[in-house]
Amino acid sequence: MPFRGPVMVVVAWVCVMLFVQTVTAAPARSRLAVLQVAALPPGVPAPAPAQVIRGEMDADFVPSASTHTPNAMESQRWYRLTLDRDWHESSSPVLSFTGAAYIPITVYAPPAYRPYELWFAQTGPPARFSRHHLALELPHDLRAGQPVYVRIAADNFTRQIRADVTDMATYQSQDLNHVRLVTLLSSVQFTMLLAALCLWLVLRDRVLLYFFGYTGLLWLAQLLMSGEAYELPGGWLLVPLGPHALWLLIVLGAPLQFSFIIEFCHLRSVTPGAARVLGYMRWPFLGIALLLCFPFAERMNLPASAHNWWFSISLLWALGAVILAVVRGGQPARIFLIAWLPQVLLNILRLGQVLLKLDLPSWLEYGLPTAMAFCAVVLTIGLADLSLRTRRERDMAHHLADHDALTGVLNRRALVRRLHEAETQARAQHQPLALIFLDMDHFKSVNDRYGHQTGDACLRVVAEAIADELRPPDSLGRYGGEEFVAVLPGTTQRHAMAVAERIRHSIETLPVHARGHTLQTTVSIGVASLLGPADTVDELIARADAALYRAKMQGRNNVVADASLTAVAS
Repeated sequence: MPFRGPVMVVVAWVCVMLFVQTVTAAPARSRLAVLQVAALPPGVPAPAPAQVIRGEMDADFVPSASTHTPNAMESQRWYRLTLDRDWHESSSPVLSFTGAAYIPITVYAPPAYRPYELWFAQTGPPARFSRHHLALELPHDLRAGQPVYVRIAADNFTRQIRADVTDMATYQSQDLNHVRLVTLLSSVQFTMLLAALCLWLVLRDRVLLYFFGYTGLLWLAQLLMSGEAYELPGGWLLVPLGPHALWLLIVLGAPLQFSFIIEFCHLRSVTPGAARVLGYMRWPFLGIALLLCFPFAERMNLPASAHNWWFSISLLWALGAVILAVVRGGQPARIFLIAWLPQVLLNILRLGQVLLKLDLPSWLEYGLPTAMAFCAVVLTIGLADLSLRTRRERDMAHHLADHDALTGVLNRRALVRRLHEAETQARAQHQPLALIFLDMDHFKSVNDRYGHQTGDACLRVVAEAIADELRPPDSLGRYGGEEFVAVLPGTTQRHAMAVAERIRHSIETLPVHARGHTLQTTVSIGVASLLGPADTVDELIARADAALYRAKMQGRNNVVADASLTAVAS
């Protein structure tokens, strides 16, 4: 199609822009003072905060070789963070924690060692930093070995939480890049959602509803994962749900996504077996979502792990079904595979990172939402193309249902309907209405002498000649074998006679070339006009047919008007 070239250029440009944004948003590791971590062993009973900040437990902290401060499922964990040298940078140090998600962290920093709560979903005064990391500004005069105590709450999952320290200027720059990229990706997806919603409101196609549903849920889940959802109006309502809201969005989005794949890629017709299995694979997600609503789901390790494993299996099956559909020549499946493959690969890597409890690298952190935005753009274009083709097929079906296959003019059913509409409009607007009834002379002899293909050619030529003499508001239809009827709204009988005479003369002088033969044909024409209020469409056709019969009796190749004395004229 002619618009695909420019569209693909735009898509390629968006991909390059997102890639550049991803690279520039990747945070650089700090090269400043090195953070040293010591942990209170799990076997030591959790002390009171007052004991820790007075230094009574310092002898029990064990130095760690890494900067990770993982939580525990049984109880809270305590850590002591120190710098290997005094802080001499121009801006204050910023302590940040990556990977904490919904785990509350309490920091006791010098000089007062007052508790400072860090939590992903906390609300209150406008935060100084985004929710990309849990961050806190430390004193500018922080000295080497001066402890910062950290208490990490227990959770249903054990997470690899990484602590880092950097200067304020660097952290704010990285944080600003993060906000820019998250805003860009969210805006792209939200725009595609609006486009899909508008298409659905017009077309009411189920596949558009599936796309809007699963993309919308994933978009909201992405906002929750980045923390931006809590900044929106009413976001505080999600705080009591904690991670349950995120998991419900992810779990409910999966069956909608697979439903969209089945519908968009036409898997039921292209790969019926694979589509049937994929349809069955949607139901366990609803069971997992139901489990998440029960109180015992507070310990969500089992439902979440079940979802991760089942989603991985379903994802691979869906990918195989789409690839099979592409091999079998499915054009929508090819579009979907181009859009979806980057997201699938990054989803698999993300699930592997979660299941193996590895650090989330920057390229994966930003790559996955970038792939989701790319998928949304391409699929929206694909949906628009699909909707356009569907509309063309529907219009073609309507055209074939209303038009004669041989001549391309209206068939008898559509012609009569058009005539009824014209009669209603003529009476409402007090306008005249004329009818021209035409019949080809000696048409049977043409078929008998030259064959039906030559006769068909004559019918097409005559239909074109009649249409050339009509106005855009007029209607032309094939009433029978070699009979044509023209409906002329707003035309008096006198003007209709003039039109009929032009048609007769045009056909009389028109040579017909078909199958090596050149012949000429003529038509006989009857003209009638709509009479008073009691006149009907059937009577109008009957009077025009009677005038046509008289034209035949008078020697053919002539025009005869209805003999009625009164006709509605203006």
